[in-house]
Amino acid sequence: MKIWRLIPAILFCVISTRAFAADADAPANVKPQAERLHIGSVSIYSENDKYFAGTDQHYTNGFKLSFLTTDLRNFTGEEILWPVRAMARAFGRFTEPDAAYKLNLSIGQNIYTPVRIHTPEFQPNDRPYAAWLYVGAAYQNYLPERTTTDGTWIPPRLDVFEITVGTVGPSARGEEIQNGFHDIIHVPHAEGWTHQIKNEIGFNVVFERKYRLSTTGARDGFGADFIPHGGFSAGNIFTYANLGCEIRTGWKLPTDFGTNLIRPSGDSNSAARPRWNAFLFGALDARAVARDITLDGNTFRDSPHIGKKPFVADWQFGFAVGSKHLQITYSQAVRTREFRGQTKESVFGSISGTLYY
Repeated sequence: MKIWRLIPAILFCVISTRAFAADADAPANVKPQAERLHIGSVSIYSENDKYFAGTDQHYTNGFKLSFLTTDLRNFTGEEILWPVRAMARAFGRFTEPDAAYKLNLSIGQNIYTPVRIHTPEFQPNDRPYAAWLYVGAAYQNYLPERTTTDGTWIPPRLDVFEITVGTVGPSARGEEIQNGFHDIIHVPHAEGWTHQIKNEIGFNVVFERKYRLSTTGARDGFGADFIPHGGFSAGNIFTYANLGCEIRTGWKLPTDFGTNLIRPSGDSNSAARPRWNAFLFGALDARAVARDITLDGNTFRDSPHIGKKPFVADWQFGFAVGSKHLQITYSQAVRTREFRGQTKESVFGSISGTLYY
C-alpha cells in the first residue's frame, strides 16, 4: 500500500478535532480507597474472517480474554500480582501525578494462514502459517480534562504502556485450534501447518496515547466523540508506529476511550455507565511496519517468510449496545494488503462482549 493513500484518512482524523468541544460531562477523577485489587470489567473478543466475509485465509482467527481493574493507588502495591509488580518496578513507575491508574491483564491468540489451506505443499508466494499465543500486562494512566497555568485546555487522556510475552511456532498451538474448530463445524483440515514458522519466544513493549473530545451532552443524550490515538510497538514479534482515530455517535456514550480490534492497549472502562446506551462508530488505525514476525519469519534462524508491505491500515465500522453491566459490540474490518503478491484486502468480523462489575 502506498503511504499517500493513508494521508487523506490521517488528515481527516486530525481536522475532525475542530468539531468537538470539551468533555464536560466526564466524571471527576477520584483516587481509590480500596486496598485490594478489584476487577472492573471482563472482556471477550472473537475475530474471524468467516464473520460476514466467508473466507479462511490470512488473519483468519483471533481470540482475547481481558481483565481490567478499577482504579489503583499505584502499580507496585502489595495487592498487585508479583510478576506484574516486578515488571512495573523494572520498567519505571508508569504513573503521572493526579492520574487514575488501572491494570489490564490479557491472554490471547492470533492465527494466520495462506489462501490455499487444503494443500500440504509449501507456498512460497503466500504468507506462511503462523500463530501468536501471548499474555499481556498493560499499565493505564487516565488524566481528566484540565486547563494548564497558561490557559491551555487539555482534553481527557489515556496513556497505556503494555508488556506482552508469548510464543510463535508450533508451541502457539495454531494448528490444534484451527483444525479442532474445523472438526466442530465439519469442514476439512488446514493441511499445510508443517510449513509454519518455527518456535520463538516473543517480547513486545507497546505505548499508546488516546484523547477524547466530545460534543456537549454526549453522556446525557445524543452526542458524538472523537478519539484520536498514536503510539508504537517494539519487539521481535511486531515493531511499528501507529496513528489513528475513532468517531462514534449515539445515545448516552460511555466515558471510555472507544472500541478496538484485538491489539495491544485496546481496553478501557468507565467508573459509571448509563442504564443503557447505543452508538455507531467508525475507526482507522494506520501503521508504519518495521517488523512482523508472521511475515518476516523467525528472528535468528531461517523459516518460511514473505516480503511485507511497509504501510498497513485497518478500517473498522460497527455498532454497540449496552447497559449498566454489559456491552456487546460488532464491527466489520478491512485490513489493507500486508505483503507483496497479496491480491486483495483482508476482511473479517469482530465480536466482543464486556461485563462490568
